[in-house]
Amino acid sequence: MTAAAEHDEVIASGVHLLQQLNMRDVPHPEADLAIEMDIHDRVTNPRGALQGGLLATLVDVVAGRAVVDEGPRETVATADMTIHYLRGLTVGPALATAKVLRRGRTLAVVTVEVTDVGTGDLCATGTVAFSISPPRPGDAGGPGGSPTAPPG
Repeated sequence: MTAAAEHDEVIASGVHLLQQLNMRDVPHPEADLAIEMDIHDRVTNPRGALQGGLLATLVDVVAGRAVVDEGPRETVATADMTIHYLRGLTVGPALATAKVLRRGRTLAVVTVEVTDVGTGDLCATGTVAFSISPPRPGDAGGPGGSPTAPPG
């Protein structure tokens, strides 16, 4: 079984880690994609704010999905990510909005803002660059493959 097929099975079963983080797409008029994530005691640090690594994961997921959702189904891998943490996200939900700045043949660049919906505060900004490769035959989304959940 290919890695893509195994990934499809995990997604279909509903037990993938990202599904356990309660992320959901939400409409946003100024974003290419927006995702909300609930804040609760399983995802916060000792100060009660969303743990920084999970905030980074949210940024990576919304940026990657924005790239994949905008264009042909290709292999996308995070090449570089910079996050500026501005303040703790303590009330929630976290709202990550992504805008694709550039999507070329081999590189895409996305900006992301993360806001605490409960307070209205801008809590983080990020820039994510992705390497884009055409899918190989048999890979997810390629000839003979099946689409999987977008990368993040």
